[in-house]
Amino acid sequence: MPSDQPTQSRTSHPVLGPGIAVYDNRGRTRLRLAVWIGMVPLGIFGVWLGRGDVASGNTLPGMAQALGGFILATYSARATVVDIRRLAVPIRIVVARDGLALVPGDRTISWDEVDSIRDPRAPEGQPRTLRIHLSNPGEFERQHALSLVARLALRVNRGDLLLGAGTAMPVAKAEALMRTQLADFRRRETASAHAPVRPGEARGRRPEHKR
Repeated sequence: MPSDQPTQSRTSHPVLGPGIAVYDNRGRTRLRLAVWIGMVPLGIFGVWLGRGDVASGNTLPGMAQALGGFILATYSARATVVDIRRLAVPIRIVVARDGLALVPGDRTISWDEVDSIRDPRAPEGQPRTLRIHLSNPGEFERQHALSLVARLALRVNRGDLLLGAGTAMPVAKAEALMRTQLADFRRRETASAHAPVRPGEARGRRPEHKR
């Protein structure tokens, strides 16, 4: 990470309220972008080789190679677009009062959708990636209208969202920040649930988060 790159700044999200903008690791994104760009022609070359095998009579191997090349080229092209957008917007995640906002894009995750924030494969205090365990993965999938790739990733990861390790802020610090906001949200929810209601005064409903 470049020493002069900021790691965070205070911000206010229009849906989730005040919070901290966690910046993207620009150096890592540029390196990853170069890899994705190189993978696109490799995928296309795989498709071309597969078509040649099919034409020469090696149908099954050719189809498998062509399909693999197509998946590689498509995934790499999609990842290239995402990383180009990340270089255009320096913020990676907004950790706010009422939830998370993932950048680029407009997807927001309310804290009441989150069960815990942890990387079970890493020792305590030494997370290797930002990993969110959802309270109800099936409901999350329906509410957020996830793409096919995102749905498959959610199921492969057993209901966990992987946000990666691409932040300029160290992963352990970003995880601690997210846990603090989650704990504050739960304290506010508990206090609100136990707050006395005056006679004739209806308790207001909490506004729904935009997704």
